Amino acid sequence: MSKLKVLNYDDIDFEECSSQQFATVLFDRGEDAEQTLITIVKDGKINQFTGDNKYNPSLRRHASCVYVREEFEDGKTIKICTVQHKGLTLIEVHSVSDDELNYLFKNT
Repeated sequence: MSKLKVLNYDDIDFEECSSQQFATVLFDRGEDAEQTLITIVKDGKINQFTGDNKYNPSLRRHASCVYVREEFEDGKTIKICTVQHKGLTLIEVHSVSDDELNYLFKNT
């Protein structure tokens, strides 16, 4: 297996050496649907609910995201996402707001 590209963590202002994956989230959305089925895998448990699409990185369809948090107090959270768009697979890194964390993980 070979790397396609190495990300520079300075560009996203994130501490690479002190972070931990804490959840995987799948956004399962019909094309252009207002609602999406959100599946969260966290702490060995699966939580599913139908919700709005505002935190889905895909503008029109499905996406999967790995949520990673810096391990120190008030550490930042990012999500590393796989998105399908017009036949292409995109890998994106997004910042994560407290509103997003509260929305997705309120019941986990």
